[in-house]
Amino acid sequence: MTILKSRELVVGTLGEMDPIDDRLMQKKQQEGACLLGYNTNHGMRIDVKLRTDDLSTFRPYPELAATLVHELSHNWVGEHNVLFWTNYGQMRVEYLWKHACLLLGGDFVNGKRTAELAGVTSQLMKNISKSVIEELAHEMVQHRIPVQMVIPAVLDFSKELMEETKDDTNSGGRLLGRASVQSSSVGQSSAKELALAAAEKRAREAKKRPEKE
Repeated sequence: MTILKSRELVVGTLGEMDPIDDRLMQKKQQEGACLLGYNTNHGMRIDVKLRTDDLSTFRPYPELAATLVHELSHNWVGEHNVLFWTNYGQMRVEYLWKHACLLLGGDFVNGKRTAELAGVTSQLMKNISKSVIEELAHEMVQHRIPVQMVIPAVLDFSKELMEETKDDTNSGGRLLGRASVQSSSVGQSSAKELALAAAEKRAREAKKRPEKE
């Protein structure tokens, strides 16, 4: 996954939540919430709820991917605060943008383009950042954090990412890795440190901007 490489994220073990007897899941259900995954010790282990509640099938791929990106964001930020949602929103944009770029090439899995499996439709491609902001608004409401606090950071990141990668496609249309770009400019700081610092900066700038009614 591109975001793992670009942000130097490491996961010790990726597991499946017990669809029937998971204590954390049961506790969340008693609180009226729905737990789809959790991150233990900042990436030492990530568990994702792969199956539907009736155990008849797997959950839709786009939902599983969104859950995994959410849990990966917890590698850096444990609490569901503004910094977490800023980072998560940017990671979602990067993930969807990667698949949108793959539409230009010939990447298929079981006869389907990877973008189709990821849920990247032509409508979503028109405005990925808008789609991600709508997702954030839906998810952040339960944490009582207004989505307006992260919108500027997500939009700024989207513009930077698309500008940064507009020429990074090869003849086959596949988006080239960003590691080569980062490795030449990182210097003494890791890509992870730079990305988190950028997220923190954007979150601070968003707080300073006046809210629009």
